[in-house]
Amino acid sequence: MALKIRETDLLNSYKKASPEKRLSLMFEYYREFPGMLNRIESETKYYIKSEQLRIRSKRRAELDIRVQTSNISNPTADEAMNNATIDEAFNTGEIDMAILKDMQGAAEYVETIMMVSVMKMDYQLLNDIISGYIDEDSVIIQKHLVEGKSYNAIATEKECSSDKIKRRFTRIREEISEEMLKCIQMNCRGGN
Repeated sequence: MALKIRETDLLNSYKKASPEKRLSLMFEYYREFPGMLNRIESETKYYIKSEQLRIRSKRRAELDIRVQTSNISNPTADEAMNNATIDEAFNTGEIDMAILKDMQGAAEYVETIMMVSVMKMDYQLLNDIISGYIDEDSVIIQKHLVEGKSYNAIATEKECSSDKIKRRFTRIREEISEEMLKCIQMNCRGGN
């Protein structure tokens, strides 16, 4: 199934969206949302690391000497620390600006890292709320959001009307929305 939205469009839409629209985007792309976030994060990490490499190479060329490392520095450990610092930034939204030193577009990287961090938090909260549902509500959520089944398909399995399933899912979604919106508003700075 082809997505109606690309990762960069999702990121930009989410960034500009109201809390209600953010929640709507998470519901609409519920199954794909984690993968899309992962691709945004991986791509951004790749650009940051490439830019870091370009900056290091440029510095070495400007020195016009071969840089020999002493036994004091461990390039493998330095790379591991750099990777951990970048990973931590995406998980917490707190960025050690040393990883972006001298980079062109550093402000865009900061914005992307912070937005991905917020999107992860919002999605995790949605998952936590959804996992709190039990019995029939849980089955309907699972089949519709996770498996992507239509109301008609669920109704056929449950041997009831699709209107009944739709009403029940609408009620569940309203309950989830009420709980989610309070929290999303805290992360929705500058939303429309």
